[in-house]
Amino acid sequence: MRNIYIVTSQTGTKFSRFLHLFNRAEYNHASIAMDGSLDILYSFGRQCLWLPIASGFVREKPGRGIYRRYQDTQCAVYRVTVTEEQYLCLREVICRFEEEEWNYRYNFLGLLTIMAGIPFHRRHHFVCSQFVAFVLRESGIWRPKKDVFLIRPQDFSAIPGVQLVYQGRLNDYAAQRPRLLPLPKVPA
Repeated sequence: MRNIYIVTSQTGTKFSRFLHLFNRAEYNHASIAMDGSLDILYSFGRQCLWLPIASGFVREKPGRGIYRRYQDTQCAVYRVTVTEEQYLCLREVICRFEEEEWNYRYNFLGLLTIMAGIPFHRRHHFVCSQFVAFVLRESGIWRPKKDVFLIRPQDFSAIPGVQLVYQGRLNDYAAQRPRLLPLPKVPA
């Protein structure tokens, strides 16, 4: 068995504050990590710190990029236990995104359709929560009851077996990680 991590966050950018006006959710961004270090978070978001319109598939790193500029980014970190097969499948799905990252774009129109409750599928276009839901579905980890193109960051807390392991500043997570996440037991 392996653990993967889903991070929902609120950076405080103008764009995230705009989204908050509409959905009133505590967190407006979602990312996924392959391990508890959260050294690399995979998502859809801005590819250029100073130009929000230039957005698509991204690798985010706490303490760098957007999280360096917005150091008070608040987050919730969820742990999901998966089988080895699901973990490897998830890794493969994410690798496909990495290999073709410049083919992918942010689904700005999809934000409006999520708010309207209308699933809108566009080839190679995702918002952050759609991407996380898509890779979870493709790897057999989670089959949401609603269309992945309607998933919002707050929906990830409903994944069966999900555990909230941290809430607070994203950039403080690494310092508190050893206390919050128990070490795996070594078989006798």
